[in-house]
Amino acid sequence: MLQGVRQCFDAVTTNAAKVMHLEGYGIEPGCDASLVLMQTLDPMNVIRLRANRVKLRRKGKLLAETAEAVARIQIDARPTTVGLS
Repeated sequence: MLQGVRQCFDAVTTNAAKVMHLEGYGIEPGCDASLVLMQTLDPMNVIRLRANRVKLRRKGKLLAETAEAVARIQIDARPTTVGLS
């Protein structure tokens, strides 16, 4: 299942940019720094928990910022809270 979630995540991020032939897309040096920072380090939690969007940048300029929220989950063998730390 994790591989399918990763494919969904890539479909709307890096693969979408490739299909549209966007130059300067990504987080590599020299790219235009347009990004959405999600409040999780795990792509699965972006989709499963509808992770909080913490920052939105377009060409390096901060357009929106949201305070971090605490997500609590009750699943065996999983962390009880989800965040950037």
